[in-house]
Amino acid sequence: MNRIKIHRNITFKRLILDLYQEIRCQKLFVRWLGRPFRRSRRFIEIDLTYRCNLKCRNCNRSCTQAPSNVEIPTHAIESFIRKSLAMGIKWERIRLLGGEPTLHSCFFDVLERLLAYKCYHNADLRLVVCTNGCGRQVNRMLRRIPKTVVIKNTFKTTGRRLFRPFNLAPVDRRRYTLADLTAGCRILNDCGIGLTPLGYYPCAIAGSIDRVFGLNCPRHHLPTPDDEMLDQLTLFCRYCGHFGFAWPTRQARISPTWERVYRKFERRCLQFL
Repeated sequence: MNRIKIHRNITFKRLILDLYQEIRCQKLFVRWLGRPFRRSRRFIEIDLTYRCNLKCRNCNRSCTQAPSNVEIPTHAIESFIRKSLAMGIKWERIRLLGGEPTLHSCFFDVLERLLAYKCYHNADLRLVVCTNGCGRQVNRMLRRIPKTVVIKNTFKTTGRRLFRPFNLAPVDRRRYTLADLTAGCRILNDCGIGLTPLGYYPCAIAGSIDRVFGLNCPRHHLPTPDDEMLDQLTLFCRYCGHFGFAWPTRQARISPTWERVYRKFERRCLQFL
């Protein structure tokens, strides 16, 4: 098996799925057919750090728009493993992301603990590092990663790439007036729940939104299987540009709510200088 996977953010299939998602998440269809997406019990994404060596526009972790050096502590990974074992959860896939995950100050300590979990408790686990693959430092780290770990590489450069416009908040757009925010989006199914430096969320993107908005609404413990996390979906999906359809762009597109919250974030940061 080839351990290096090339990842493309924009494909025709994804655009079609985004369009279907926008239609399917309208309140009328949710009332008739039920919620189309549910938070995952099989997959989890761990945002190790919000450090990044690139300045991508439309970054859905706001690493460019609201830069931060915050990272997840190693003991949070240990706690996640302990609670997974205690609850009898066997993850099918764990992805490590950022920011750029290899820039975490204890990246290989984190990787070592997850590999031990895979070796002794969950042999079928698919452990994935998602990287931009850009720069000497990042590539030096990638070469040291054991072959049992899959590397999902976007092979980015400093040039502009097509992105889905993350900073177009549904709350600012009339077309989402009749949308059911608890329906979520396919990221719930495809990517899994999120563990971030703040805590647990129905997806890791919700954690990045909470970081910028300062709402401080994580789950502090690994959610139980019966927790649908609907309160977090209702709170965070209203700000997420991935809820629904938008044409990919290389330009920075931002709606009024995000403009205001980035200004507030900058002011909060300046208070600590």
